Amino acid sequence: MKPELQEENKPQICQKYLGEKGTIGLIVLLSAFVPLSTDLYLPALPGMVDYLGVPVMLVNLTLILFFIVFSAGMLFWGPLSDKYGRRPILLTGIVIYIAASAGCAFSWDIWHLIFFRALQAAGGSAASAVATAMVKDLYAGRKQESVLAIVQSMVVISPAVAPVLGAFMLPYTSWQGLFWMLGLIGIVSLTGGVLLEEPLTSRYTGTIVRSFGRLGTVLKNPGFTSLLIVFSLVSTASLAFITDSSYIFVNQFGLSEQWYSFYFAVIAVGMISGPFLYLRLSRYIRRNTIIVSCFAIMAVSGVMICLFGDLGPVAFTLALFSCVNDRELRQAFGNIPYAPAAERGHRFGIFS
Repeated sequence: MKPELQEENKPQICQKYLGEKGTIGLIVLLSAFVPLSTDLYLPALPGMVDYLGVPVMLVNLTLILFFIVFSAGMLFWGPLSDKYGRRPILLTGIVIYIAASAGCAFSWDIWHLIFFRALQAAGGSAASAVATAMVKDLYAGRKQESVLAIVQSMVVISPAVAPVLGAFMLPYTSWQGLFWMLGLIGIVSLTGGVLLEEPLTSRYTGTIVRSFGRLGTVLKNPGFTSLLIVFSLVSTASLAFITDSSYIFVNQFGLSEQWYSFYFAVIAVGMISGPFLYLRLSRYIRRNTIIVSCFAIMAVSGVMICLFGDLGPVAFTLALFSCVNDRELRQAFGNIPYAPAAERGHRFGIFS
């Protein structure tokens, strides 16, 4: 029997308490931890600067360090879940996330808030790492593809919805209330994690050091490393906008938090449309041509922002909307065969 047929016929692990719909719902919620944790409180950032009485740079560290710790945590928790099981790592991560969310809400100065945001990222990265692995553990063949499509849809929708939700919560609560909301999301996820039966049937028997060493093997590939550097530079521009977007629209353009969330949602639609546009274009255009075109359009968009961005929020949004974002480049880079098949799992883990 061919390997792909064996994978297609792999028996699915039944979840006695969650059931199929509950399991998929849990995976979707865990996968949305990143956009919810970063985008939900974006509308509150200018107000947090005034409340805490600190420079913008320090408040922005609550976002920057979150991304850094989260990225490192994905590489840390993944190998641990292979060796000790998905469920223990998931529960540990969610408990850390809930405790850190409460710590953020109780923070009385910026330094405590920065610390708890980093801790929140550490816990959230465990949830995301396990969610990705659970799809491969529980499903196979076309069922796995359909579940991945549902998960990706949530990841795509969340960045556009989260700021709108946060902006409409602000008239009724403070920025601390947004972190309580994240804690509540963590509690719901913890309930699902408690009901989850261990999905991993075969655990990694090697040492943790050996597992982490395989990541170094991937990084020794010059083709992978060069593209990783390029992709990281592109992502830096995207993350810089996310960090400063609320100050641009609220402080510079004088918009309310609610109007800011609408403009951000429009830009987010442009950001998340990249992969879908790539899938269509790749049928007719060479991949390298698409990548070069992406960089050219990004450069033109940057010039348009410099020339016309100060005219108002509409001009700024239209100039930024035309910029091809890192998601399309990620899609293109991810399909270039610069790493052996045995290293592709680690390759995508590092790119994520």
